[in-house]
This record gives sequence, structure tokens and C-alpha cells, in this order.
Amino acid sequence: MKTENRRSALLGRKRYKRKDVSKEKTAALGIDDLFALKTSDDNHFYAVHERYFSDDKVACPACGSTKTRCSKVVKRNFKDILWDKPSGKDEEEKKFRVVDLTFYQRYLRCDGCNNSVFPEPIDFGDKGCRYTNRLSDDLADGTFRFSYKKVCDYYGVPASTASIGPIMRRRIQYRESLLLPVSTPQRLGIMEVVFFRESRPIVYALRDDGVYCLDILEDSPEETVLTFLRTLDTNEVDTVFIDPVESIRSAAATAFPGANIVVSDECLLRYARNAMLEIIHSDGKRFPVKFKDAALTMQDKHLQSDFERRQIKDGMESRPRLKSAYERHQAFMELLSGDWKTEDLEKWVDALPDDLPGFDPLVDVIDLFKQEISGYLELEEKPPDFYPTALQAVCEAFQGMPHCIFDVLRARCFLTIAYDTIEENGEKYRLGIHTTRLTQKMNEISNNIKEAREYGL
Repeated sequence: MKTENRRSALLGRKRYKRKDVSKEKTAALGIDDLFALKTSDDNHFYAVHERYFSDDKVACPACGSTKTRCSKVVKRNFKDILWDKPSGKDEEEKKFRVVDLTFYQRYLRCDGCNNSVFPEPIDFGDKGCRYTNRLSDDLADGTFRFSYKKVCDYYGVPASTASIGPIMRRRIQYRESLLLPVSTPQRLGIMEVVFFRESRPIVYALRDDGVYCLDILEDSPEETVLTFLRTLDTNEVDTVFIDPVESIRSAAATAFPGANIVVSDECLLRYARNAMLEIIHSDGKRFPVKFKDAALTMQDKHLQSDFERRQIKDGMESRPRLKSAYERHQAFMELLSGDWKTEDLEKWVDALPDDLPGFDPLVDVIDLFKQEISGYLELEEKPPDFYPTALQAVCEAFQGMPHCIFDVLRARCFLTIAYDTIEENGEKYRLGIHTTRLTQKMNEISNNIKEAREYGL
């Protein structure tokens, strides 16, 4: 310990001189502002900041004074990555090697404000991170498409949950800085998707050629939703399709006081389907139908064959509660496929048996969001036919995604897939990501993580 402290003190007194710098190793390292020392080799670089050999004073971050001097030198160890330039035009020829980097970072004492001590500022690595920024960026870019462990194994660096946080945050901030402002649609939607028992609001735009997802929010409190909605043009939004959540309703009404806030038939059917699925999973175990979730939640008239209908009928004989739920769900889908009114929904609720509590969320929606449902019925222009299918595909894609923290989930879905853009008044704006392309990429990422396939550039 005494030897190390003495070495640090000597470094503060210019242990190294310019003659100790290797031009060849400095060029090989390729980090601006760093000089590699001659003690470096191909796998381990030792470096100091270029200020080490200059008389330039670093201003104190507390008081701005330049009356600073070296107090001590701390040895920081990083993992770094060096990329070889391809010999030809083929980018696949690029190769890398992960190396160790030992940086001697000076701590400076300010004589202008009570002798406060601070580290000299650096640009190549973040505080507390054991990887250089360029290696962190490569790890983060890989983690957007594959599991963190798989990416770390590929680069030959240790994987730990403690290191993923700063790595992802840095890259996410960078990618967010590249985002164009949102082009405000006339018809906006806010739908909740369930991701490992957590509800995540999806904000989307309904346009003539499809549904475009704009972003995913961490949760549903009014302030969270309102913060995003305030990035849009209040006057442009005519209709807002919401999921029946009070905080979402309140945020939409606050952000767009002149817009129609509505709950669509798609939303009602989705709530009914979710209720039916809950009952299927509790009462329909070993049900004698292939792909029972799909078969038991679609309208009977859309089943592929009479054989499948007989299978369903036979399976229901020993499952009276499931049979009752199936019949009520079929009646609900049939009701919403024609001309209907809110009074028809109330009649359906009145006929609902007491032993089907799975439908209670739908019952609450019908009771508490009458105004928004009526507002939907009064719309002159209803959503096109592709609307329900597009939203269902998004829900299913999220259900298929492997578990991860929210920041990683958002990055994988909305910061790695190119947005569709539009030019308005000479400025570019993002329309969002078309659901067809979004779900395709999400499913691809899910397969990358779940399947035993190797990560590669």
C-alpha cells in the first residue's frame, strides 16, 4: 500500500515525461486526449491525459477558479475495444480485440474554495463504469437485439447486472438525442399493454394507411402520460382513443380539451377477450382443441370446420363455467359486430351470470366510461378494418418479449427501429413506427434472445 501511495505521489510530480510516450501505441489506442506510455503492449495500454504534460489549468467545477494543482493520482482500469480497419470494402472484414486500459487519473485540489478535490474531467469513460464509452456503446447496441449475457460472451467481457445500467443509459440518451419531433396526428391513441404483469401505455397514431406507434411509457400516472402528450400540438388532435384508465382519460382531457375522448369497440372486445382468456386458463386445462386460446376467443362463425365446433361443444360438456363464459363472450362479439347502443351493452351486463368475475373489468368499463363509449358511437368516421388487428398484433408481440428492465424494453422497441418520417413546412418529423414493421422487429428480437443462436455483427 505504501509503495502504491508513493507511486501515486510521484505521478503527481510528473513521474512520466514526454519521452515516455509511445506515438505508435497512442495511435493504436486512438482515444482523443490520451497519450499511451511505452510500457503499453498490444493487450494492455497504460495512458495519461494530454494535460499531464501541459501547463493548462483545469477550472474547479465548484467555484470556477483555475488555482488548481495535482493532489493525487488514481489508477483506473477499463476494458476497451480496438477495431481493425477492413482490408477491402467489405465491412464484414472488420475485426476487434478487447484490451485492458489503465488510466492514471489525476485528482486536483482547488486553492480557491477551501481546498476542494475533484477528478480531472475525461470524455472516454463515464464515472463508475469499467468500460470505455466506445466499448459500452458496442455492448449496448448488441443488447438492443440480443441478451446482455450473449453479447458480453461474444466480446469476451464479464457480464453483470451492475454494469448494464450505465451502459444502457448512455446509449439510450444518445439515441434519444437523434429523435425527430413527432408529427401530431388528428387521431391519437393510448393503449395499455401488459408486460410481465406491468401495464405500459403505448401512444400511437391512427392514420389512413395504418397504425403508427410513437412511444411506450413506463407507467400510467396522469403526469407521466401528460408529459408525453404535451410534446404534441394541442390544436391538431381531433380524436383520442383511450383505454379505460382514469389517469389516461384525465391526461388526454387536459392535453386536448377540444378533442373527442372515446373508448372504441376494439377496446371493449380486447377487454372481453382478456376476460375470456383468464377463464380459459383456469377452467380449460387439457381442453381437447388445438390452439385453444385462439379457437375459444374467436367468433364461432369464423372457425375453420364443423369438426372444430364439435370438439368445442364436447369439451364444454364437463366445464359448465367455461361453457357459460364462452356463450356470453360469443354473444358480446356478435353484439358489437352489428349496430349497437350503450343500452345493448347494459342488457348484456344484466344477463351476465354471477359466477364469471373475470368479466368484472369489462363491466366496470361499461359502467364508468359510458360517455366515452357514446362518444365513439357518435363519431362520423370510425377506425378502418385494420385497426383491431394491428393493436392485437402489438399486444401479442409484447407478450412474447423476454423479461427486461423498462429502459431496455423501450430501447429495443422504439430506439432501434427506424421511424417513418414526413416533411412538413421544410422540417422533418417522425410519424411513428408502422405496427407491421414494429411487430416484425420485436418478434425477431424475441427469437434472437430465446433461441440458441450466436450473436454476431
